[in-house]
Amino acid sequence: MSVDNATYGHANSRDYLLIDAMPTKELFIDMLTRDIALIPAIIDLVDNCADGAKKVVGDNSMLGLWVRLDISPKEFRIADNCGGISVDTARNYAFRFGRPPGAPSVKHSVGQFGVGMKRAIFKMGRQFLVESTTSDSRFTVEVDVSEWARLPQWQFHFTTLDEDEKHDSEKLGTIVSVTSLHKDVADVFGLAAFETELRNELKETLQDPIGRGLAVTLNGIPVNAEPLTMLSNEQLAPAFKELVYTAPNAKPVSVKIYCGLGRSGSHHEERADAGWHIFCNGRLILQGNKTAVTGWGDELDNLRIPIFHGQFNYLRGVAYFDSDDPAQLPWNTTKTGLNTDSPVYRAVKLEMMTLMRPVVDFLNRLKEEKEGKEDPGIKGPLESILEHATPTPVASVATRSLFTMPLIKPIHRASAPEVQRIQYDAPLDQVQAVKKALKARSYKEVGEKTFQYFYNSEIDE
Repeated sequence: MSVDNATYGHANSRDYLLIDAMPTKELFIDMLTRDIALIPAIIDLVDNCADGAKKVVGDNSMLGLWVRLDISPKEFRIADNCGGISVDTARNYAFRFGRPPGAPSVKHSVGQFGVGMKRAIFKMGRQFLVESTTSDSRFTVEVDVSEWARLPQWQFHFTTLDEDEKHDSEKLGTIVSVTSLHKDVADVFGLAAFETELRNELKETLQDPIGRGLAVTLNGIPVNAEPLTMLSNEQLAPAFKELVYTAPNAKPVSVKIYCGLGRSGSHHEERADAGWHIFCNGRLILQGNKTAVTGWGDELDNLRIPIFHGQFNYLRGVAYFDSDDPAQLPWNTTKTGLNTDSPVYRAVKLEMMTLMRPVVDFLNRLKEEKEGKEDPGIKGPLESILEHATPTPVASVATRSLFTMPLIKPIHRASAPEVQRIQYDAPLDQVQAVKKALKARSYKEVGEKTFQYFYNSEIDE
């Protein structure tokens, strides 16, 4: 069927052939926030602060820089002193949905996809304020999301803007405030259990920046992070391998892999800490993974790793992926898992399995040793070596190229004759008479002495 331009009044235009496929903002907001949980969304905002700190100090200490989170049923607020967002970055990049070409980047940064701040804001509420100050600019953006969603334009507007005044270093930083919280978010923010859960997640995922001196608080209380440790001595030093992968026209990815043994404060912590811990640019992506994602129950190149069992609770594996270009790292968009199709990760997984196989063999031997003991109260040689090894932060642990089974000196026991238990019944009055005559203290001793008496009298000459 032909279309007559004149019929539609578009004699000089082909616009009548266009079909409007512009997504509605509400649909976009729903899609953007649906696949991320609340805590990872909040941590995305903290990641932005940590990236700002990296931009300020590079690879040096972050002492003096801070991030302050405050949550309540009425408001979410995060503030930092990590350098601020320039007006140019805000105007052209920071509020875009996605990372446009030419967007400024920070070496070893965590932010990659350009959606973290917006996704977190939309996840929590319907009104937000972003205020940021750099050494030579300051701006605020204040938005009612419901009103913005009704407008056809996909822009935000500066509420205040200053590109002329200089600002002192102690005033530099960014504040993000979200109000008109969604009801489910407001309810959760009022729970003490949620605050504890968020604090624990911050401790784990921000080990690297907190360890470098970044001061993080939640509702005014410091968030402290303990570094991962491994057991270290001459016999139990973990394996270590360092690799570099470079794809054509891409920044290289360096990988450091450790695999050895660890010890935690309780059985529950032991179970949680066991397995593989994966970091990308200092951000924890997987914690204590015990699945086929990190090789458990998998087989590659004739190298087989068993399914995880409790006997492997001492195994600790850590892999640090690092790149100037975060797009080269094998993480997903929410930073809650790995892109297992990444060529880099596929290559590294085989190396991880190679390093963990000797540790698995050691723990199998340890299990056999424990089960084969005659006296459960006496520790076997492997168990003793494990108990006396010192937990050491991974960053300073002594390593070797491959974990090896400790050499155990054979235990020489004096040979003892085989024994046979003898048991019989006799009239009680006769037994008691014999017991008295032998001055025995127990009926067992009666049996031993009567046997010895007969043997000495009739057998032993």
